[in-house]
Amino acid sequence: MECPNCGTYNPDDRDVCWRCDKPLPKPEPKKKRDPQKSAQTWLYVAIAVFFLFTILQMCGVTNIGQRGQEQQQGPGSSLPARPAVVYVLPATHGS
Repeated sequence: MECPNCGTYNPDDRDVCWRCDKPLPKPEPKKKRDPQKSAQTWLYVAIAVFFLFTILQMCGVTNIGQRGQEQQQGPGSSLPARPAVVYVLPATHGS
């Protein structure tokens, strides 16, 4: 660490500058992340998302992705969401 008074380098374990005898600032301890607290936060987020989807389903909102397909067809349209599959059989000539 450098002395804020004279700029001389001092080892971290010193309390006083070796050149100017001024007190050195004490290094602040770094905060460590608590993995348990981080996991707990993710658990709360997951529970909140679960309840949100549950409430939406109880209110009748289902399959949110299909809403865009309905809007593309237009309101009141009787067209099916998927095109119908038509099978064409080969014509047979009388035997």
